[in-house]
Amino acid sequence: MNQQVQIKPFISIVVIVVSMFFLVFVKMEVRRLSYSVLHWSLKEKLLKDKYRYKTVELAQIMRPERIKNYAEVHLALNEPQKGQIIHFTGNRIALKQ
Repeated sequence: MNQQVQIKPFISIVVIVVSMFFLVFVKMEVRRLSYSVLHWSLKEKLLKDKYRYKTVELAQIMRPERIKNYAEVHLALNEPQKGQIIHFTGNRIALKQ
């Protein structure tokens, strides 16, 4: 009976210490997960900004004036003249200007 009385305080202290370690572990895990979420949210923001930048860059490159200028300078294409016939090879259409 004397041993049983001495073991009860020890068990209660062990339970308290284990519960405190558990609480500390849970708090550390929450902190680690919040850092992970922060890291991925920053990466997502960078990717969205990069996507926006590339969209604007594509819109600038695909301006009709720029395409026309490129066709005239690099491909030696000219504006169609009045009375000129333009052949489209896809559907074999001929348009008169």
